[in-house]
Amino acid sequence: MQRFPIAALAIVAVLASGGTAGAQGAADQPDGRRTAPRAEDYTWADGRHVVIPPGQTGSSEAQCPPGQVPTGGGYNAFDGGVIDLMVRTNSPTTDGWHAVARNTSSTNTIEFWAVAICAPGTQTQAPRPAPFAR
Repeated sequence: MQRFPIAALAIVAVLASGGTAGAQGAADQPDGRRTAPRAEDYTWADGRHVVIPPGQTGSSEAQCPPGQVPTGGGYNAFDGGVIDLMVRTNSPTTDGWHAVARNTSSTNTIEFWAVAICAPGTQTQAPRPAPFAR
């Protein structure tokens, strides 16, 4: 796991997508808004690198450090040339990011791993919506 400042544009994109994640230490503002975590509070977490042989499937999960929650994520892949990859799962978990992919190449091996962008906070669950009545 590495800690590094993320460019302000990336943070704006995460926060604009609803990624405040109930930030710890966020101060309430007089107008009712909350202060978002600072760039240096975010952590980039890499999952286990898996080698996927031709025609096979592999999975990886990136986990946020304790006290942090995922605000975004995805996956990376490398094979030194053209990547023939079919991603089957690319989604958040309660503490990170999970990705599953199939190597559709008949000759190239692919290195694949999940990534998560984490911020200080605790996981919250939205209330279930009321049943739809006609």
